[in-house]
Amino acid sequence: MTFAANTATPPAILLVDDDPDARMILRDAAAEAVPGATIWEVGSGEEAMDFLYARGRHSRAPRPSLITLDIEMPGEGGQTTLAKIRRDGRFADIPVVVLTSRADDVQKRLAAVNGANSFALKPATPAELGAAIRQITEYWTQLHQRPACEDTDGPTTASA
Repeated sequence: MTFAANTATPPAILLVDDDPDARMILRDAAAEAVPGATIWEVGSGEEAMDFLYARGRHSRAPRPSLITLDIEMPGEGGQTTLAKIRRDGRFADIPVVVLTSRADDVQKRLAAVNGANSFALKPATPAELGAAIRQITEYWTQLHQRPACEDTDGPTTASA
């Protein structure tokens, strides 16, 4: 089993969705796609921030390798949560995949502006949702490799 970019450490995946049934499907599919991963679930944007900052009942929360984030949640919605995550540089390298049942171009653009790495529609059936999250978690935890950033005196260009 290989995990993301040069590490054998099993990933920690944070699922943020207010629907417990959706979280169950997401959790089971992510666990199947990435055996050995630690799957964490929270039901709100506020709780996601508590998890990231290791506050309250999440005081021992690990740093996630991937966050899936529902947009439409009561209280602090997914867009607000996404913007907060991206405002804190400590979380800049954590992929955030927005999952929503709303195929709205405004929401897609807003997610892009707020820093989402990907935007995916929740499929209509539980089986399709499970298949989608398996593909998403496999890509972001096993296939995707983020280029290493090095401090340089300025931008570099590739020579032809």
